[in-house]
Amino acid sequence: MLTFETVLSAFKDYLAEDTRYEVIMASRGYVILEWNSNDRELESAVACPTPEVMKEELLSDLRGYLQYKATLCNRNLTDDEWEQIEAQVDEMSASIQ
Repeated sequence: MLTFETVLSAFKDYLAEDTRYEVIMASRGYVILEWNSNDRELESAVACPTPEVMKEELLSDLRGYLQYKATLCNRNLTDDEWEQIEAQVDEMSASIQ
């Protein structure tokens, strides 16, 4: 059975590297906060009432972060880069059970 602890453990290194995102416990699950680039304003907050929702949200955030790292927003991704990123995200997803 998937737990919040399992999901958080799987994304620990990613969350330490991508400081735009912060996960906090709330009374009805967890909330993923996204801060803007200067860490002063909240861009979004996503409620995660279940571990499955948290996993999918963090996989989406990871995908965006890997895309950013590959291009630094200076160009479009190549087909090979898209495939590599999707493979990394799929691998991460499969490892979280």
